[in-house]
Amino acid sequence: MSLRRDWTCPEVAILDRDYPAGLPSAEIAAKVGHSPGEVQRKARERGLRHPSSCSAQAIANAEQAHGKALAEIARDYRDRRLSRATLAGDIGIGAKTLREALGEELWQSWPVMTLGRIDESRRRRKAA
Repeated sequence: MSLRRDWTCPEVAILDRDYPAGLPSAEIAAKVGHSPGEVQRKARERGLRHPSSCSAQAIANAEQAHGKALAEIARDYRDRRLSRATLAGDIGIGAKTLREALGEELWQSWPVMTLGRIDESRRRRKAA
């Protein structure tokens, strides 16, 4: 049985920055010199959430990356006629979670014919 090495302040700072940002545990482990399991354990102890297992963290990361609230990001996608599925995929969450986060009014305001549906319709007409 090996003894666990204590975490240094710089290692904890790396964990605090990279884990919620979505960096895989193995990559963080390589940076800080701990095993991926120890990275996950320390993250749990510190109350950190990984975006792959926490939709709220994925949404927060998207808001930070775009510099605006999710509703504003959604309106941009809607106005560019991009699908809700595209937005959900870009954030890294499911459509059901996105619907809950946006609210019914914004969800229902999406156009029926998004760019993906328009392109598919054109492909079908050409094939026929």
